[in-house]
Amino acid sequence: MNLSEAIDFLEKNQPLPDDSSLEGNPEILNTYNEVRKYFLDNPNPICIPLFLNSFGEGSGFGAYQLIEDVLLKYLPEQVMPHLIEGLNSAQYEIRYWNTQIASSFPDEDLIEPLAKLLSDNSPDIRYMAVVALSEINDQRVISLIQTALKEEEDTEVMELIEDVIKKSC
Repeated sequence: MNLSEAIDFLEKNQPLPDDSSLEGNPEILNTYNEVRKYFLDNPNPICIPLFLNSFGEGSGFGAYQLIEDVLLKYLPEQVMPHLIEGLNSAQYEIRYWNTQIASSFPDEDLIEPLAKLLSDNSPDIRYMAVVALSEINDQRVISLIQTALKEEEDTEVMELIEDVIKKSC
């Protein structure tokens, strides 16, 4: 694996196929993992937006959870613009995984895009948005999630918000 091959693979897989397609084609996941390892050993910020937009439908059979390790090799200011773009994606899977990754990059620049996700159709995304927001040390966060609590209907999300509010007091 070299830089050109790694970039080429990621560019061709924006996003990766869904889990049902991956199940019958383990070669794609094997290559994705090789690309991930390549960038762990050879950091290059060119991979940041490519990884943040590589999430296909499903879990990637555990591969998607490992992408965060690659992104942690970079400075927040290198990741942030691409992460914000991912949080605003029209594609559910990209929003979902970028929301999970956002908790590892607690930055005030993420407050607005994460706040928008507090009203996402998916309770999973709303839950992860609360988690990510709770990592950001800013007074606005509590106010935002208190407002979201008034509209929230999902029990798990409501409980998480209540826990975050209690811990902030």
